[in-house]
Amino acid sequence: MKKIFFTFFLLLLYSCDNDDLINELEGNNELPASVVFKNIPGGTFEMGGFTVQGDAPKVNVTLAGFQISEKEITNGQYIDFLNNSYLDGWIIVSSKSITDPCGSYSENMVIGEGKSPYPGEIFLQLAETGGCASSGEAEHIYNKSWISFDNSINKFELLDISKADWPVNWMKWFGADAYAQYYNVSLPTEAQWEYAARGGQQFDYPTDDGTLSLSKANYNGNVPGLYNPNGYSVATGSYPKNPYELYDMGGNVWEWCKDYYNETFYNDGAIDPVNTTPDSSSKRVRRGGSWNYHSATLLTYARASDFEYRGNNHFGFRIVKTTP
Repeated sequence: MKKIFFTFFLLLLYSCDNDDLINELEGNNELPASVVFKNIPGGTFEMGGFTVQGDAPKVNVTLAGFQISEKEITNGQYIDFLNNSYLDGWIIVSSKSITDPCGSYSENMVIGEGKSPYPGEIFLQLAETGGCASSGEAEHIYNKSWISFDNSINKFELLDISKADWPVNWMKWFGADAYAQYYNVSLPTEAQWEYAARGGQQFDYPTDDGTLSLSKANYNGNVPGLYNPNGYSVATGSYPKNPYELYDMGGNVWEWCKDYYNETFYNDGAIDPVNTTPDSSSKRVRRGGSWNYHSATLLTYARASDFEYRGNNHFGFRIVKTTP
């Protein structure tokens, strides 16, 4: 009897350990409770519109229902991921030399480790400055990364607790997608993002009523290339929500999407499209404009892209999951 009980105990212990291993590999970790999702009903909509680049042809696209986070992922929510994934062997912190319009300098970086989906890739730049404009002018110090790493206790911390609900910035595509995979969710496809931004009413701008003003979104006016030394992102949810009860779909920080960028990818009648095939540039889609971009970039159908390894003081993200 003792032998039977001991054998049962070992099998139970193995089962628990194996379940933990499966959970770790599949990313079945629990999202921070502060991440709130909104249900987006499935349907068909007209995607695209006139852009300066001419790269958003109007096509009818059909999507299944999904859920999307009502706000951009915040500093506090990303720190939760960093501290847990650090313990799980997903990331390390290392100083790297970089060159940008501010000059050449060293900065601490969060880098994917062996157990992560992107080992060796930079997830996040722990910037100590606010960055600078393409002309080399220093931007507001509030554009710094508010996340730091304490080497003495091996823990990520907020430099200012009042910035916990600000959108995480300096975000590389790899860091955004790793966050999603860790929690077994996803970045939005480009089509999902635009569908949600339109609010079910084919809005031109992703605001409460489809119009745009400085009281409806955090952006940099109507003039392209205008430099604003006083601009910076603000707490998520600071502006009115759209009809799907989503905040900051336009402005604040650019939001990474799942897709690779391709001008000619979308076809009329597509169902749940997502571009998983890179071209020679391997650029990913980002949507929504930001605090330092002009109004045209906030159009629900405006398209932009960047390299996966790029990220700065106005790049962030939100996440989606399938409807239960």
